Parts: sequence; C-alpha cells; structure tokens
Amino acid sequence: MNDLQVVTATRKRRRHLRFGCLKDATVKIGDFNIRSRVRDASTAGVCLEIEENHPLRPGAQVTLDWNSMAEVNGSKSSERCLISGTVVRIGGLKNASQAYGIRFQRLVHEQLTLASSRLQKFGVACAAALLAVVICFLKVNNLLYFWYDPWLQAYSVAAAAFVLSRIVLSFFYKEPPDEGYFPTATIVIAGKNEEAHIAETIHHCFRAYYPPDLLDVIAIDDGSTDKTWEAMEALQAQYPRLRIFRFEKNKGKRHAMALGAQEAVGEFLVYVDSDSYIAPDSLYRILQPFKSKKIGAVSGHVLAAVEPDNFISKMESVRYYVSHRVMKAAESVFGAVTCCPGAFSAYRRSAVLEAIPSWLNQTFMGTPATFGDDRSLTNYLLRSYQVIYHAGAVCLTYTPRTWMQFLRQQLRWKKSWARETTVAVRLMYRKHPVAALSYYLGIVITLISPLVALWALVVLPLLTSASFLPYLTGVFLVYLFLCLIYLYHTRSRYWYYGLAFAGLYICILSLQNYYAIATMRKNHWGTR
Repeated sequence: MNDLQVVTATRKRRRHLRFGCLKDATVKIGDFNIRSRVRDASTAGVCLEIEENHPLRPGAQVTLDWNSMAEVNGSKSSERCLISGTVVRIGGLKNASQAYGIRFQRLVHEQLTLASSRLQKFGVACAAALLAVVICFLKVNNLLYFWYDPWLQAYSVAAAAFVLSRIVLSFFYKEPPDEGYFPTATIVIAGKNEEAHIAETIHHCFRAYYPPDLLDVIAIDDGSTDKTWEAMEALQAQYPRLRIFRFEKNKGKRHAMALGAQEAVGEFLVYVDSDSYIAPDSLYRILQPFKSKKIGAVSGHVLAAVEPDNFISKMESVRYYVSHRVMKAAESVFGAVTCCPGAFSAYRRSAVLEAIPSWLNQTFMGTPATFGDDRSLTNYLLRSYQVIYHAGAVCLTYTPRTWMQFLRQQLRWKKSWARETTVAVRLMYRKHPVAALSYYLGIVITLISPLVALWALVVLPLLTSASFLPYLTGVFLVYLFLCLIYLYHTRSRYWYYGLAFAGLYICILSLQNYYAIATMRKNHWGTR
C-alpha cells in the first residue's frame, strides 16, 4: 500500500463527510502559490494532485485557497475561502504528478464559521478589553480605600483576581492535537426514566466518525419506571454493537457506570449521559490525548441545549460554556481538571477498574456516597494521572425545565463539590503551584461569598448607610466580562442571560452551599 492509499484508508476509517468537487485549488506555503487539482476531499482533509516538484513536505503548514469550499457549509457562494492544514502524506501517481494528503486543522465548517465571524469577534474583543481596564481601575480603588472596610475590599480584590486569572490562564490553553490515534473504545450510557432522550443519545453515538470495528456501546437502564428499557431493546436490531443491561431496582448511576466499565471491551471508556448528544467528530477528538500515557481522563466540552421556551436553558448555556472554556481550560493548562462532567468524558479503563472497589464503597460522614459520581471518579484519576479538557470534543445536553428541578440539581452538585473538595485539597498541592493556589483560593471565595453578599447588601447599608451599589457594580462587571467571552466564542444572542445567573447566584445559589454542607448526610436526590 503506497502513501496515498494509506491516506485514503485512514480517511475512510474516520468516516468524515465526503464531497465530490474536482476543481482547481491554490496551496499557499510561505511566499509560494502552488496550483493544484483536487482529487478527493472530506470535511477533515483533502488529497491534491500537483504536477511539478514543490517544497511540500510532511508536517508543512499550508493554506488552501479553494472557492468551492463554501459549498460544504451549505452555501453555494463562490466567495474565497482560506482553509489551514498540515501536509501528512505524499505519494506518487501513475502519471508524473504527486499526490499530497492535507489534514485540516479544524473541520471545514468550523473554519468557515470562524472566518465569517472575525469582524464581530474583533468588536467583542475590544469591548472586553475596555471592560477589563475598567475592572482593574475599580480594583485599584479597592486598594486605595482598603482600610475603610478591609474585609470587603480584600474579598473584592481576591474574587476579581481569581476570575481574571482564570481567564488569563485560559488564553494559554491549547486544544489537544490530532494524533491520528484510533484505540478501541466503549461508550457507556447509564440512565433512569430517559424515555424521551435515550434513543437519540444512542443514535448520536453510532453516528460518530469512528471505525465501527473499534467501537461498542453499552446502555444500562437503572431501574426505570417508564419505557426506557423498551426503547433500548428496539435499537438492538439496528445496532449489533449495542449491548444493553437492566437493573430491576434503582441502584444509582455509580453502579451503572461501574457495570459498564466491567463489561466494556475497549481500552478506553467514554461516559455519555442519557440525555446528551455527542457531535460526530467528538468521540475521535476526546480519545486523541490518550496517546500520552500520562493522561488518565479527558473532559469533553458540554453545551447546554437552548430551548426557546426554557429560560433556564438560556441562562445555563452561558454558565456551561464559561465553566468549560474558561474554568476547565485554565485547569487543563496544568493537567489538573477537577471534574470531568458526566454528560461527556473519557477515562483510561484500566485506571477506572482499579478504582472501582473503593469508588463503589465510598462513604462520607458514615453514609454511602450516592451522588457526585463524575467529580469523585475524577479525583481517583487525579491521584496518578493528568486530567485535561478538550474544547473540540463537543456534546449537547439538556437542562432542567422547572425551577424545582434546577434547584435540586444545583443542590446535588454542591453536595458533591463539598464532599469531594475534602479529597481534592489533599491532591492539588502535588500539582503545579499555580494550579494549587488557584484551587485553594477558589474554595475560600466560594465559602465566604454568601457572607460578603449579606454584609455588602444588607448589614453595611443598615449600619452605616453605605450604598450597596459599588458591590453590585463590581459583580455585574465581572459577570458581564464572562458574558462577553461567551459572545466572542459563540456569537449567541442569549449572551446577556449570564447576567441573570449572576443575580440568581448572589441571592439563592451561593446560600445553597451552606445548606449542602449542613445536609451532607442526606442522600435524597442523589440517585437517578
């Protein structure tokens, strides 16, 4: 098999969308403009025929100028499109020409989307930069008036420094490279009463751009009382590589995840929630970092599905994005992501199997740990491995539709955070000093923020007639900065809903931390 055949075979294994477009293209490398002919193309790469010898070598960074590329994005426009990529293979043809395989740095539609949003992104970036200057100016004022209210001023400076430092660290985040790595993998889906979503979740898993012979899917019904099991059974005839298991009584998601790990045949486990849909290329992407033996787990990038009639989903869309693209990205710089989300994450199976006995029997304050499975499992992997985040491994998940469901979800997450923080504080000091300092500072800010809000909004105005506006202004500006980051990356018209979350957090969600700590022994809402 020559090099060209290897390229073609690899592309088929990935099963990317292919399109026929045998047109001329220009390859730009440095000052050279090389005319070529497109022989074969997919959304992930292209094979070019070039008649003469040119300075194209494997590993060379090139830019492809191909007008017809716009058709891939659903447009028939002949606008000029510049697609960046890397030469990965060179092979000879029957005639005197050479065939060059070029792998795009990102999928075609992703690069076209980025190119079309440059002007808007520039405007948002300028607004964010101006806002950052304003915030820094206000923090200088906090220092100048420090002794008028030292505790409040110290908190204000520390909180702003924490958030801004995370944002700065996220700028250093680099998406894991495409290694061309194809290990065996098992997707594990655990769910209870997910009749509405389970079929579509499984469909999305099998639509992944990944070789079918290297993938199998396990779905576990955790004691559902609706027709979740019937939906799973109906899909077995369509997908021979789907294996399903059923608990007659609800045991909890942790037991279902453990069963999936024990029954899996893949070298790596990919956990997907039963109401979450992975993007076609996400499975391939989330497995790429595992080529390094140092990596034990990888967090995917989870997006909240925005529903037009669901206010919570619009608010959560901003929060989810920031928590991943800023907070997890900052942690990933040091290989110290503290929570791989249950909606979409991948683990080294051997490490999970080693942790299962302790993980299944974990207790806290004398009671079994039945919630926070994702954060708990991440802590087990952090002991011996690096845990990172992959911004390109995208998954869509659904948010609660009612406020009661939302508050219960938040309480469950906060109980998980409170319990697992007692474990993580004994692990993080082994990581990079910056990662450890940032983590410990985040804990302190989370624990005292409700008291500071109460002091600034209620106590201080009553005792001294001082205005609460400076405190609210500072909080508003920091959250506005995060909203602009969300707008910069997504161009979503729902960006300002993040400000609603800020108000909700100050008034209600921050106080939940204390209630979560006080009721740690109560495991209600902990099972699925």
